[in-house]
Amino acid sequence: MKYLLLIFISFLLGGCLAAEPPADPFAGMRMADGSVLWEDEYRFTPPPPPWQLLTLDEEDYSVAFFRGCRKEEPGNYPCESTLAYAEEPFGYSRDLEERQEEFFRRFLWAARVDFEKPSLKKTRALGGEALQADTVGHERVLGHKVLVRVIFAHRGERIVAFYFTQWRPADEEFDQSQLKALENFVGGFTFTAPSFYEKLVTRQD
Repeated sequence: MKYLLLIFISFLLGGCLAAEPPADPFAGMRMADGSVLWEDEYRFTPPPPPWQLLTLDEEDYSVAFFRGCRKEEPGNYPCESTLAYAEEPFGYSRDLEERQEEFFRRFLWAARVDFEKPSLKKTRALGGEALQADTVGHERVLGHKVLVRVIFAHRGERIVAFYFTQWRPADEEFDQSQLKALENFVGGFTFTAPSFYEKLVTRQD
């Protein structure tokens, strides 16, 4: 009886702990308008829940978020979405169209994805001209697919990028409404300090 009572108490405690809201990953960085000052260099409004900050130790992006297929899910491949800002997207060209070609030669290469030819659209981001690339990638072995949108923009003389990925099993439809989160993220993204490269050029001058 005592053993069953301990299990019941443990279950209750576990439920209470699980019910607590997650700690704010942006504590100490939030501004009065709700935006976030990230690393004293980027200012943006994080996408609302169920989007969560992605904290993996990666060099492919500067800040990223992820979510699952439905609101109650934190995200589980192959049913998850990611949006991110990359200060140094794959490639070297300073031409927007050439850069997107370089980018897709390496993007998601470890996932063995075959991309369809991207659909390109001129747009604006970060106060200047930008290029939007939309495509779908197919992982043939496991039967997964990924919806991709990448927005290439200028930061000074360099090209930076925002990207969105949405993974689904090959027989499931994509949820195009999630692209709104990328649109809002890009629209409210600003720089609050010169980049490392801009500081370097200033020192040389």
